[in-house]
Amino acid sequence: MFRTIKLKLPYDRTLIETAKQFRGATQIVLDYGFENKVFNKNKLNKGTYKTVRETIPALPSALVQTARDMASEALKRTNLEKKIKRKSLTIRYDNRTFKFHPDSHTISLTTVQGRLVYPVAHSPLIDKYRGQYTNAQLVIDEKKDRIFIMVQVNLPDKEVIKKQDVNVIGIDRGVKNITVLSDNTFFNSKPQNPHFDGKI
Repeated sequence: MFRTIKLKLPYDRTLIETAKQFRGATQIVLDYGFENKVFNKNKLNKGTYKTVRETIPALPSALVQTARDMASEALKRTNLEKKIKRKSLTIRYDNRTFKFHPDSHTISLTTVQGRLVYPVAHSPLIDKYRGQYTNAQLVIDEKKDRIFIMVQVNLPDKEVIKKQDVNVIGIDRGVKNITVLSDNTFFNSKPQNPHFDGKI
């Protein structure tokens, strides 16, 4: 079972710059995919990886790959029918590029300045949802000077406690036989209790 924890981060210039470069990398792949009518990740990687690395050298390789994946998904959604202009400042993080530390309320993120650790504002969801933190989405709102990160957590399945020695009987209601039990006991439509005769 997956849940998402929304956490507030400091309004940090390094994160903003990383998001801008990530957006730029995504746009290069989007443009290439649209012009060449391709959304296959391997083909996009072959056609754009070198260009992105040369154009945006400060963006870490792992984020370049994630930008490619996001572009591939967007191109596939539109079926290559329209050109996509990326405007939002977001970054997708995976288990290579982020690590959440719930006990210390910190998160480690890959940026254009290397791996940096940021404090996160307290949320009751941090304690409520403990599990495997699989990926995250950084969202920047420049108009309101706010940065949030949505951390996805895979929660362990709840253990089902089986009650011993419990007999369960299924019931099928019908017309000719008003009730048939799963143990093959039949009750026909004739009144079973004279007290209810004519009242059923």
